Amino acid sequence: MDDGMSEPIPDGDAIIQRIQDRRGHVWPLHHLMAELDPGFLDIFDDAYCHTMGIDPAPGEDSLPVRYRELICACACAMMPVPIEVTTHHLERAFDHGLTEKEAAEGFHALLIPAGGIAVSNGARALLHLRGQARNPSSTSTS
Repeated sequence: MDDGMSEPIPDGDAIIQRIQDRRGHVWPLHHLMAELDPGFLDIFDDAYCHTMGIDPAPGEDSLPVRYRELICACACAMMPVPIEVTTHHLERAFDHGLTEKEAAEGFHALLIPAGGIAVSNGARALLHLRGQARNPSSTSTS
């Protein structure tokens, strides 16, 4: 039963545009969610942006964006995701001041909870970014 007080859910195209505006990119999964369940995508995007420090920006006493993104890159290194997802989070971390040494140490910390494969995946993502820096025409992030 609709109480007449809930806010209307934006349509999928509007949510996709908001994601593009906030994040600077849209993944294929966003298009699928916009088509199948725009209400979920609306909530998911707000939660993602708040958690990652995109909108609103984290407060002064909050975990900096560079470390939020490093945590995501490390989590991605443990999962069967395309390398572009891991490198996306690394790029955003670097844009917010993370160093390669900090990234490497973050991936090293995966050794105990996730094992050597995760450490290797993290190192491959760093190497992938270095290769893109030398040859930007070979990037692929969609």
